[in-house]
Amino acid sequence: MKRKESLIKIIMTGLMAALVFIATSIIKIPIASGGYIHFGDAFIFLSVMLLGPFYGAFASGAGSMLSDLLSPYAQWALPTLIIKSVMAIIMGFTIKQRSQKNTIIFSSAILTVWVGFTTVLKSMVAKSVRYSTADLADALNTEPEAMLKTASELQRHLTAAMLIFILIFSTLVYWIVKKRNMPLFNPRIFLGMISCGSWMIIGYYFTEYILYGNAISPIFSIPMNLLQLSAGIIIAVITAPVLLKVSPVIDGEIKSN
Repeated sequence: MKRKESLIKIIMTGLMAALVFIATSIIKIPIASGGYIHFGDAFIFLSVMLLGPFYGAFASGAGSMLSDLLSPYAQWALPTLIIKSVMAIIMGFTIKQRSQKNTIIFSSAILTVWVGFTTVLKSMVAKSVRYSTADLADALNTEPEAMLKTASELQRHLTAAMLIFILIFSTLVYWIVKKRNMPLFNPRIFLGMISCGSWMIIGYYFTEYILYGNAISPIFSIPMNLLQLSAGIIIAVITAPVLLKVSPVIDGEIKSN
């Protein structure tokens, strides 16, 4: 029986890895940093809902890495494997967390990191605009006037992202604390998606910094990464009810007949 269950999980892991690969590869929207945005995150979220943190991490990391390896962005393959796998683990453990106290502590930690991260980035952009406008425009391959406008819009986007994350985190934690015995698709799943999405954005920022040696230009990719995260959440929310109904595996466990 255990052998059959393991086989089912392996088959589902391979299937979800393929779906992550397809969703990442079919629609690619290039961004200024040399990377691209896609809809693969939706299937990473779905992989975790079906397979749990560890099988979900394998499906997410392998499918995403393969997409990079077979594209002009092969230099991103190893960072993608790490970032996407950790995304799945963060989301999986958030869903499995049943202690309200631990949920509040975890959410507060994630939110603190996110607020600190966006605050530091806003300060870096403001300082760069103030003291090195020409260098920043050159790094972004644009005119100084256009760069100033883009930098101003970026700071507004970062401020909005910080405030929206505070609102969403606070609302989800409130729901989790006040309501119990919810079905699988509950506020913890939303909290997990947003938490692992925060990690993704931070992880790719530092990856771009390491790959290209510029701490400022990767900041301009963040709004598009936020758009990718939002699209992934929406697609996952729409698709999840059907997949959760037909899948033989939910949260890493075989459905009982």
